[in-house]
Amino acid sequence: MAVANSKTKSLFSLCNCYRVACLKETILDAHKIANLSDQYSLGEHLGWGQFGIIRECIDKFSGEVLACKSISKDRLVTQEDVRSIKLEIEIMSTLSGHPNVVDLKAVYEEEDYVHLVMELCAGGELFHKLEKHGRFSEYEARVLFRHLMQVVVYCHDKGVVHRDLKPENILLATKSSSSPIKLADFGLATYIKPGQKLHGTVGSPFYIAPEVLAGGYDQAADVWSAGVILYILLSGIPPFWGKTKSRIFDAVRAADLRFQSNPWDFISDSAKQLIKGMLCRDTSNRLTAQQVLDHSWVKNTMAVIRDLSGRGEQQCGMDSENGRTSLYVMTRSQDISFGVGSPSCEIMSPTFTCKSSFSSFMVDPPTPLSETYGDMDLKAVEVRKSASDGARTPGLHSRRNHTISLGEFEQLEVMVTESVIRWASCTHLPTANSLRSSLVC
Repeated sequence: MAVANSKTKSLFSLCNCYRVACLKETILDAHKIANLSDQYSLGEHLGWGQFGIIRECIDKFSGEVLACKSISKDRLVTQEDVRSIKLEIEIMSTLSGHPNVVDLKAVYEEEDYVHLVMELCAGGELFHKLEKHGRFSEYEARVLFRHLMQVVVYCHDKGVVHRDLKPENILLATKSSSSPIKLADFGLATYIKPGQKLHGTVGSPFYIAPEVLAGGYDQAADVWSAGVILYILLSGIPPFWGKTKSRIFDAVRAADLRFQSNPWDFISDSAKQLIKGMLCRDTSNRLTAQQVLDHSWVKNTMAVIRDLSGRGEQQCGMDSENGRTSLYVMTRSQDISFGVGSPSCEIMSPTFTCKSSFSSFMVDPPTPLSETYGDMDLKAVEVRKSASDGARTPGLHSRRNHTISLGEFEQLEVMVTESVIRWASCTHLPTANSLRSSLVC
């Protein structure tokens, strides 16, 4: 285990950070003494994080149900691992209090673990809602997206860039259909100064910005990722697609943005103009997060309604009870993580048995689809970072879906040469072959 530099200034004055008495080695430099078990009792397993496990956590005095992310210190092999955890805690502490950020309640350091006690989001991931219902109506998408951009603007105003915006990292606070969202997983987030450029390929293939792949990027990369999310919310498919990660990256670099007639003929011009402004390859012409939040489509519901009134908004696979759609969905089965020496995954048509990430905060299991169209059923293969000395265990379950960490990009093609990511089509769409031809491969 790497240990903290004693000269490093304490990072945790903004949150309740504690350590057990007589701690031999500390990585957090906490001064207050307390045990996790004094305040909380740990419950059922909820999921996995990059360095540990996520469990239900109950306040013994108030009865409040929270989530506890327990990070194994044995897995913090390098100083960079330690720095990453400390930075994640500091950024969560800085952003806590915003209504659309998962609230960090307390941090406890023990001899073998660091425990992060945080808000439990009972509604699970936005990913699961997409999985269950498919694409959203413009009204529903607008409400979710406005909240997302409010928190992105807040992050950027605080000098924070998230670097891994995707539906898996957007949580629903409650199980209500009108639940507010909460941005989570700041493991790749970092601080950025005005005019500064960041380097190092991090993110997730579908959502990564072209300038991140090229090297040298800033907050605009978050806007690109949010634009991809909006495109998926409205259509159910990603704007840039490929059968392997390398092909996805090629499609992202080309940035050939297309709006296929179904469903985009039935989506407002205002929404399409907004997406074009966010998925602009030239960062100098790309909208800023604040400009996105100020856009007429985000601010003005009536403008969207007027735009749609003349054309009649068509929904694909409409659920008559709740008005949601079932266009494209993502399904999951087994969790197979890739690293050096991990098992390969083969396509077993029509069922491809690799799954994407677990939800750290998932309370109910995702609802599986009963039907798919052809073999266009999305399955995702997960990539996890491996330590240079092989200390990370191959096959370790991870919450992140396709997240690429610093230093991993160069090894990506070796580790995952045949990771197939497929998208299920709606039976109301043209044939699977025509759908394939419409996607960027």
